[in-house]
Amino acid sequence: MQSLMDKQENYLRKRLHVLISKAGIDKDGLLDLLEQYNATSSRELDSYQLLELCSNIEKITMPSAIEMDRARKRLIASIGAWLRALNQEENIHKIKAIACRAASKDKFNSIGKERLNSLYYAFVNKTKDLQFVNNLTAEELSYLTLSN
Repeated sequence: MQSLMDKQENYLRKRLHVLISKAGIDKDGLLDLLEQYNATSSRELDSYQLLELCSNIEKITMPSAIEMDRARKRLIASIGAWLRALNQEENIHKIKAIACRAASKDKFNSIGKERLNSLYYAFVNKTKDLQFVNNLTAEELSYLTLSN
C-alpha cells in the first residue's frame, strides 16, 4: 500500500510530465532542468523539488499566473500597510480574510485580477487618508498645547 507521500510524489511526477509536454520541452531540456537538482530522472526528486520544478515550469508557460501572483502580493502588502497605519496586528490570515470580505469571495485565490487591482488602490488610498488625518490631528494637538 502506498503512503501519502508516495501518492503525492506520483501525482507531482505526472503533473511535471504534463507541464513539460505542454511547454514543449524535449528530453534534453528535461535533463537540463533535472541537472539543477543533481538528478537524471524525475524519480530521483523528492516532493518539494518536484513541486518547485512544476511551479517554475508553470511560471514560464503561463505569464498570466505571474501577473495574478503579483496582484495578490500587492493587495496583501497594501492591506498590511493599512493595518499598520491603524496600529493593529497584522498576519496573513487576517489580511486574506479582509481581502475576501472586501471582494465578497470565499477564497482569496478566487478574487479576479481587476478586483485585486481595485482593492489594492482602495487600501492604498485608505492608508494615505488615514496618515493625512493622523498628521493633521497631531499638528492641531501641538498647536493647541502651544497656545495654552
